[in-house]
Amino acid sequence: MVLKSLILKNFRAYKDMEINFDNNMNVIIGQNDIGKSTILEALDIFFEGNIINIEGSDLYKELETGFIEIGVEFLIDNSKEITIDTTYKTTPKKEFLLNQVGNLEIIKKWEIKNKDSKVGKPKIYLKSFYPKIEKNIISLKNFDLKKELKKLYSDTEYKEKNKGSNALIREAIYEKLNCYTETIEKELLEIDMEKDGGKDIWTSFVQNELPLYFLFQSDRANKDSDGDIQHPLKTATKKIVAEFEDEFKKIKEGLEEKLNQIGIDTIDKMKDMGLDVADSLTPKVRNKNLDTLFSFTLESDDGIALNKRGSGFRRMVMLNYFRAEAERKIIEKNNKNVIYSIEEPETAQHPNHQKMLIKALLELSNKDNHQVIITTHTPEIAKMVNENNLMLIDKDEDKNPIVIENNENKISSIIQTLGILPNINIQKIQKIKVVVCFEGYTDVKFIENINENIEEFKNTIDVSDDSVLLLPLGGSALQHYVNYNYLDKLNVPQLHIYDSDYNQQDIKIHYQYKKYIDEIILKDNSNYGFMTEKAEIENYIHPKLIKDCYKIDTCFHDGVENWLETWSKSDLSVFINNNTDKSDPNIEPISSKRMSKKHLCIELSKKLTKEHLIELEAFDEIKGWFEKIRELSE
Repeated sequence: MVLKSLILKNFRAYKDMEINFDNNMNVIIGQNDIGKSTILEALDIFFEGNIINIEGSDLYKELETGFIEIGVEFLIDNSKEITIDTTYKTTPKKEFLLNQVGNLEIIKKWEIKNKDSKVGKPKIYLKSFYPKIEKNIISLKNFDLKKELKKLYSDTEYKEKNKGSNALIREAIYEKLNCYTETIEKELLEIDMEKDGGKDIWTSFVQNELPLYFLFQSDRANKDSDGDIQHPLKTATKKIVAEFEDEFKKIKEGLEEKLNQIGIDTIDKMKDMGLDVADSLTPKVRNKNLDTLFSFTLESDDGIALNKRGSGFRRMVMLNYFRAEAERKIIEKNNKNVIYSIEEPETAQHPNHQKMLIKALLELSNKDNHQVIITTHTPEIAKMVNENNLMLIDKDEDKNPIVIENNENKISSIIQTLGILPNINIQKIQKIKVVVCFEGYTDVKFIENINENIEEFKNTIDVSDDSVLLLPLGGSALQHYVNYNYLDKLNVPQLHIYDSDYNQQDIKIHYQYKKYIDEIILKDNSNYGFMTEKAEIENYIHPKLIKDCYKIDTCFHDGVENWLETWSKSDLSVFINNNTDKSDPNIEPISSKRMSKKHLCIELSKKLTKEHLIELEAFDEIKGWFEKIRELSE
């Protein structure tokens, strides 16, 4: 179950807003007090994370009474078998538990009688794209379902269809009313999750499938005595104590027996002295739970405790406690889906630590069934992700928050909001005759290596010459957009070579740079651009080189029909990560998705030969790149 969208109605500054999320990484950008934190806190309220409590004052500013609605839409496998009652297996689609686009949509509503009043529990509804029939049978109890069944079937059929299970009875009614046909008319209904049928759906299906949600706020405490730091240890201590319960019980009983005896002996001596008060005394042994006897802090080698360290260090420790605690809960609940929401992770962090943290969060977001949502004011963070991962919150003419959807408007607004500058540093500009632009520096290394090692390429043009500048414009579309527009101001011919990204599932990514190529070609004869015929630069590495380096048994090309087409469109970093022996100390450091991409372009490209590229049907294509560089330089 993956978070698809958040629907807010009458919640704080949001009157009626739908916010869509990427399946992996989401970076929310906007000015201060524009509503970024509201999105994260609304999700915490929905998922009952217990960090944020809803209050009457959360009602939309223009209302005094009314309802606050927080709805969440999930992508879900609608054919997945589920059990709603007894042991009968059904599917969300068969039970009409999905909205009009086939997603699971849950809405929570709170009634606000006035802004100062205490807010009660929410009413919970499921949005169902439901057949237009006489009754909504999802909410009927068993007795009423049987009555509906009896109306539709003969006595003999009724006995056969009346199997006891509500899900089976509903299915029989739906079949009789042709609800599973394409022609059945449907309407959008809100199914009450507190009614009999709804209760079963909520407790047996929805609650079990909801992702775990973890919110880390920017202004939270970060001392070593803070409960959030102490909690993981306390929980672990209680578990360990439980494992040794019998041993602790024996020690406790032995201690109590000896302490009681000391009390008895003391009272006897008092009686020997004739003290009457001794008759009213009784030994009483008190003890604390063993897990309360421990506290926890982190100290460096010089003995400085966590609460004496700098705020940035304390926050980084807290953030990693947050991650560790989240992972512990995931394991405990055996939950397959998790959402991390982190408010301004850059707070009090050095730029180098910001990059380290975002890289870690990006890797986390790429894990199966993990989503990451962060808010930020930092250009460096925005530059590290793809434009599809960026969400810009702005305000409309009435000062209400809105989400900028259009990519062109979004990117230019983000650049202006964050003040992103070009990272191009062109030295010796007077000697440069042509600039060759790539997405990233690993692409540059690939071109340098094959130009150096394959004679025909170097004879066409030597790219190490001062007249040629090989320039990485920035991997993310955001930085690329800034650099691209800046480069336009220089009076130097340009050649742009970008990945076609055929291997990406998201169709938007396939041609994310094609618009730049099209613009370049249309401008004038001094500029040109290529989209790679293969998915990425790494796909020009011959499979034999990868097979030998990573000791992978198969790399498509040995006796496999149409291997070249498969190879050209494969995501090689995923292939390597999934097929290498991580226990091999020589392979493990270069086998992750990130490191394998780097190793392929920087190291393995040095071993490429003309013969390799001919077999990959890539020699003429790459030679054409070098010929175009020469042409533009002349």
